[in-house]
Amino acid sequence: MSSQAFRAALRSTARFAPQRNLLASSVAPRQALFSLRQTARSYASHAPHTTPAAHHSESDAAWVIGSLLVFGPLIYKLTAPPPKKKAGESDHHHKKEEVVEEAAEEEETAAAAAAVPVAAKHEKDYYPYILIGAGTASFAAMEAIREKDPSAAILIIGNEEIGPYMRPPLSKEMWFNKDEETTKNLSFKDWQGKERNIVLHGKETIQSIDQEALEKIESAESGVKLLTGATVEDLNIAEQSLTLNNGKVLKYGKVLLATGGVPKTLPVLKGAGEGKVTTFRSVEDFKKLHSLVESANKKIVIVGGGFLGSELAVAVSHYGKEKNVKVTQIFPEDGNMGLVFPRYLSKWTTSQVEQEGVNVKPNSRVASTKAVGEQVELTLENGEKVLADHVVVAVGIEANVELAKKAGLELDEQRGGVIVNAELQARRNVYCAGDMTSFHDVTLGRRRVEHYDNAILGGRVAGQNMASDKLHKPYKHQSMFWSDLGPHIGYEAVGILDSKLSTVSIWTKKPTVAAADAAAAEEVTKEESAAADKKDEGKRERATATPLPAEAVKVEDKEKYNKGLVLYLKDKKIVGLLMWNNFGKVEDARKILGQVYDTEKVEALVKPFGIHEE
Repeated sequence: MSSQAFRAALRSTARFAPQRNLLASSVAPRQALFSLRQTARSYASHAPHTTPAAHHSESDAAWVIGSLLVFGPLIYKLTAPPPKKKAGESDHHHKKEEVVEEAAEEEETAAAAAAVPVAAKHEKDYYPYILIGAGTASFAAMEAIREKDPSAAILIIGNEEIGPYMRPPLSKEMWFNKDEETTKNLSFKDWQGKERNIVLHGKETIQSIDQEALEKIESAESGVKLLTGATVEDLNIAEQSLTLNNGKVLKYGKVLLATGGVPKTLPVLKGAGEGKVTTFRSVEDFKKLHSLVESANKKIVIVGGGFLGSELAVAVSHYGKEKNVKVTQIFPEDGNMGLVFPRYLSKWTTSQVEQEGVNVKPNSRVASTKAVGEQVELTLENGEKVLADHVVVAVGIEANVELAKKAGLELDEQRGGVIVNAELQARRNVYCAGDMTSFHDVTLGRRRVEHYDNAILGGRVAGQNMASDKLHKPYKHQSMFWSDLGPHIGYEAVGILDSKLSTVSIWTKKPTVAAADAAAAEEVTKEESAAADKKDEGKRERATATPLPAEAVKVEDKEKYNKGLVLYLKDKKIVGLLMWNNFGKVEDARKILGQVYDTEKVEALVKPFGIHEE
């Protein structure tokens, strides 16, 4: 290498050195180093144009040595390979990839926000983004699209007369309002005591329109419009068009299917009489049931012992207690949440639901129904007859895939739902999110999840991918869900909870005083009782980290499951976690999901959950 070429390389390096901060902010560090290395190599391999004179050799040699002493360390630092990882370091669940993805996503979002929105002129009946379904998934997708594409024109199509709203409060908090006016406004108080409305409100203003107003729009403008009281009858993927229930055809650039689920019904209840049997899914369903139990002495039967049925039984019983409203819950399992909880916990949960005033009939099925005056008579398989003023069916939902089926999208015959790839894409320019989506979970395999958290985060990822041709973000979120069943039961969970799986339970158990002993106990003031409770608070039985068989728990003993953790296992791997009266530990649960269960390491595994803390 000639001295002239080497000096040129050093000068080039010196020019790069003061700009390292600039490089770091504009290009990736690896790209900067690659550029420097390429520059040095090109000079080193470049053949000299002239042969240097002999009398320059000594001065050149001195200059080279001096330059190496000054610039050598700098060149080494810039061109040295990254240090090797220490033993034990690992990128759990591809954290490195996620950081890169998040950085790229943030950079793109910031660039979109900084850009001046330019509203494009669109032909009549064309929308760059159409979201079918006006639930939480579409709401989250809409916000994500507008973040990345501030000038986006979005049309949301919903079959209700209300904008996107939260469904969970309809069977939980809404029934515990003390002010009827609050309920009429569709508001509730969350667990922090803050009043909120079930209708979702974000940064964007959503303009509601009907089909007549839609017809008058000549060109879609920047913003969000909600078409209420409408359904999509046909989706033509090849032509990128859809047909509304009134026959109007709309064109789209990209479309999201977020059609949710349809409540299951029971054919055996058809003989109950018109209007006497309803499902429970929408705001209108809530209003009808709430209005009914505002009257005294009503008898309500809830068929179903899962999430919705159990929540609703407790909630309605609580609300109607002062009005002498009687709630009966009927289901075929051994106990409440029998398809989700281990058998012993399901049976204990039933004892707690009964304490809330619910007449629970487990191991029961409805054999027939008939109208008797203004009431419904249900005959169970064991011959028992139950009278009701109204029957609510809460036996789960089915993915609403009728539109997707017509469009020729691939369906998951085992789980239900539309099959999508990791980016929640079913076909080119067609995305799906929420209850009706069958996606590949990188930790747990293909799944279809029917929880609020999944709808929000799935909708957001779908929206981000719809708004960017460069971003191909995979959906990796492990959604959580939660419930409250009376004052003694509250839980959060992640992963797969199935009572057919093997489980490991770790409990902090505090036996309660039996009713007879409590009645015979000396009377104490509230202050003394509180002091006694505080004194005994730390005296808890430490449970072993082994599965608890059903025989180990006698419901009549009224043993209280105060705080605990249930691990669900499949092929020796942890696939689900139930955190019982143990809140704020969802992130800890996500970290161990998919890990191999080792009985020797269980104490370290559950330590973050504070099960045995005094």
